[in-house]
Amino acid sequence: AVRACPENAQMLLEHGAVIAVFPEGNQGLRKTFGDRYRLQRFGRGGVVKLALRTGAPIVPVAIVGGEETYPLLWRTEVFADLLGLPFLPITPTFPWLGPLGLVPLPARWRVAFGAPLRLELPPETVDDPSAVSRINERVRGEVQGLLGELLGRRRGVFW
Repeated sequence: AVRACPENAQMLLEHGAVIAVFPEGNQGLRKTFGDRYRLQRFGRGGVVKLALRTGAPIVPVAIVGGEETYPLLWRTEVFADLLGLPFLPITPTFPWLGPLGLVPLPARWRVAFGAPLRLELPPETVDDPSAVSRINERVRGEVQGLLGELLGRRRGVFW
């Protein structure tokens, strides 16, 4: 693992490594249970810019199951600053069960990989915010579609 920054990601790709990026960032962690599997905005297009700079394909990946392990009912900023957290999660088990409430709930995870998206555009497209935004939304749409397929095939959270 390395610190998440564009420089490290580019260096890893240039050395032939495969990297995983979660473009929702912290916004994905802040979703309440009612908003699970509805993708948030994908940042400012850092993943797209990286792919344009390096020529690396973007492989859309969807994961279903993880958002049930810690179902966020609501979040509060009370005491979060004291703990150095952006917010304090309130789940069905935390803080009610104390430290035991931090144990994740069991859920079956499913992962789907989409077709690689090869960006056949000149690298200077990195400097075109509207082009980056369009590609970013295309990637987001691909991942949301994969999520829909996975959710449509599952019978329940635990099987």
